[in-house]
Amino acid sequence: MRPEDRSVFELPTRTCARVEKYGADPDNFIEVFETIGACLGQIFLIHGGFWHPEYDLTHLRPFAGALADAGWQVQLVEYRRTLGKPDNYLVDIRTALKHCGGGVLVGHSAGGHLALLASDKDTKELITGIIALAPVGDMAGADALNLDDGAIKLFLGDSAANRPDLDPKIMLNKDVPVLIIHGIDDIRVPIELSHSLYNSYKAAGLNCEFIELIDTGHFEVIDYRARPFKIILDHLKKLA
Repeated sequence: MRPEDRSVFELPTRTCARVEKYGADPDNFIEVFETIGACLGQIFLIHGGFWHPEYDLTHLRPFAGALADAGWQVQLVEYRRTLGKPDNYLVDIRTALKHCGGGVLVGHSAGGHLALLASDKDTKELITGIIALAPVGDMAGADALNLDDGAIKLFLGDSAANRPDLDPKIMLNKDVPVLIIHGIDDIRVPIELSHSLYNSYKAAGLNCEFIELIDTGHFEVIDYRARPFKIILDHLKKLA
């Protein structure tokens, strides 16, 4: 397996057009990246970081800016990261979705987990599709692997077995198409978790596509210089 490429964290940070609040908490805000010229549609972008409070949306700004440059209006959402209180995360994601009007959900890592769970009776009509980039898509499997030194239990405040409602492998999206993109060389979130997630979707006969990428690690999927970016752009046009 190749050494991990973390150069995405060194990319220049793009400035958003404006910041919008969707709630009272300091972390209830969206950075809006506007496109120039014709707009292809709207992306609701969710950052990862294993749900930890120290990881915010900063590292996803270059990716958001590149998506905007490619013709998309991007809503880059920040949310409360309250370990042990996992319901806060989805309350914020769903509230932010209703605030901005939805679009194609794109989430990376733990953000992919949240994107896969964002649909409920109030938000499902706002979501046109989901692109999960190296998602934590099988919570029980990730818990069994002790992913990131116990990140699942820290996030849930419990074992994954006791919160099946927060496991994307169990809570499948029946209303919108789902695309999973995962690198074979991912040492942060093993690709086997996406295999498990995809198998659940296919067994249920739901609309799900899985793209495995060779020579690709965890962070290349959010690097606009890397090969996955064109793949993401091509599929966004199908989902908008």
